[in-house]
Amino acid sequence: MTDFRIPTHVRLAPGCSANLPAVALELGATRVLFVTDGGLVDGPLVKRALAKLESAGVDCLLFGEVEANPRTQTAERIAALAKPGDVIVGFGGGSVMDAAKAAAMLATNPGGVNAWLGKKVFPQEPLPFVAIPTTCGTGSEVTWVAVLTDQARNVKISIKGTQLFPNVALVDPELLRGLPPHLIASTGLDAMTHALEATTGCVRNPISDAMAEKSLALSFEFLGRAVRDPKGDAQALDGVMRASTLAGLAFGNSDVAAVHCLSESLGGLYDVPHGLANALLLAPVMRAHGESVAPRLAELAQVLGQGATAADFMNELEGLVASLELPGVSSLGIVQGEERRIAELAVANGSNSSNPRKMGVQEYLDILNEL
Repeated sequence: MTDFRIPTHVRLAPGCSANLPAVALELGATRVLFVTDGGLVDGPLVKRALAKLESAGVDCLLFGEVEANPRTQTAERIAALAKPGDVIVGFGGGSVMDAAKAAAMLATNPGGVNAWLGKKVFPQEPLPFVAIPTTCGTGSEVTWVAVLTDQARNVKISIKGTQLFPNVALVDPELLRGLPPHLIASTGLDAMTHALEATTGCVRNPISDAMAEKSLALSFEFLGRAVRDPKGDAQALDGVMRASTLAGLAFGNSDVAAVHCLSESLGGLYDVPHGLANALLLAPVMRAHGESVAPRLAELAQVLGQGATAADFMNELEGLVASLELPGVSSLGIVQGEERRIAELAVANGSNSSNPRKMGVQEYLDILNEL
């Protein structure tokens, strides 16, 4: 069993993002370095958040250039803008929160990203960091990991450390309202991937299991509804946002496994959106795990009222995925002839050892060939 830890102060309620000015001042902000992405930077959500900060007398510096699968250089650019007394705010999906989280650490510790790969104890505390998710999949608001892309090697890398937990997470389902349905679908299945890998991997623990079970129950109940009516179904938006954060709590204190090993390899090579890759890989990987996960899937089917067998659970999962009408696996961009390279990168992933069964190059090749 692994330890379960969550030092982040989590506020999960409709409208709670409006508390950002008070939170920033409580953290001692002389300025907020507000980090977001190009899709949000000129939109009403960011403008509203900045206006509230400014009306509260909090100076702001806006960085709105975080890309999908954020680059190591992006985190370093954000860190270079920071100064003592700043509170860094990550406002967006997982890419934004990971880049901002890494920048908060780099702002106070010497060297670039490559000086801090893997699990570290940072000599200097990061700048205070507030995470505000605007999608329902990443869970980064409650984890101690920042995942970035090293463009020089076309690989995903991770920075890990307990000091990377955000100080505060403002989890506001109202921020999902009007999100494109395909993004709710892919990020919602990303959350399901987090929950399912956390509770079927070999480092699961009773607390992460409980979080994962509740997250899966919420996703099965509300994800389809949220995709169908992202503007009007407030209960569904609340449900999928809770599912995402609970899944983050689960895998952040357990681990992910083969789905992520593959999706991060694809993201590094082809810049595939992480949530979409997880969404398309989840059911095929769980099928491939076979008997190694069957007992746990049967338990989940019973807990969730889906039946009594692993097959019952998988039928429900694949039925939900099919109903969301995601793109086909061709959207993963896999180049014919590069399957072995993808498999080798998956084996080298830090989460490969957390799989419920031994996964080598051939096992990953088998999954890729089935796709």
